[in-house]
Amino acid sequence: MITFQGFLTGFSELFSLKSTISSVLLGGFCVAADRGLRWKPISHHILLRALTDSSAHGLVGLWSWGIVCGARTRHNVLQTLLCGLLASLVDADHFIAARSLQLKDALTLPARPPFHATSLLLSTAFTIWVLLKIMDWKALHLLPWICTVAWLSHHIRDGTRRGLWFPPIGSTPPIPYWMYIGLIVLLPNVVIVCLHYRTVFDQSRVTDVPLISNV
Repeated sequence: MITFQGFLTGFSELFSLKSTISSVLLGGFCVAADRGLRWKPISHHILLRALTDSSAHGLVGLWSWGIVCGARTRHNVLQTLLCGLLASLVDADHFIAARSLQLKDALTLPARPPFHATSLLLSTAFTIWVLLKIMDWKALHLLPWICTVAWLSHHIRDGTRRGLWFPPIGSTPPIPYWMYIGLIVLLPNVVIVCLHYRTVFDQSRVTDVPLISNV
């Protein structure tokens, strides 16, 4: 049985100095990437700006999952690369909505494209989780979390301009810059806590377990 004291002890032991430093550096990277996008050689060149922004989304997703799993094994590295790829691919919906491969058409849409709907992507991640539970595919149990980190990190970065979009309810106001950086830093750490205590509480139904376990 897990005691409240044990719960707090486990919580305090979850975050190593390495993960804390990595989280702070992630926030610093976001600031640097945003400033880079405003640099004239990039901001005045539509293709270069799009590539830089997409790469930044991918690196933030990759970095975030690296904090979650520690990227200690080959399997962890593959998960991290997948998270980065999924974070980058969100912007593919610009071309789908424009029905064109022309960058100018993709960037001049009259409305936000579908993959930028936060409620849609979170519902998709939840649906994946339900399907994996039903089919008992334990090898893919982290996939919904990888998707959530990838897609939320992208949406939070974009949210400084238009807020988060939750159709059919509506959109939030634009996210203040300080809040955006804070949410990006918090996101992987919240996932670490959720994954850890999900495992602990599941196992505690059967027997006593250590409070710290690998993701």
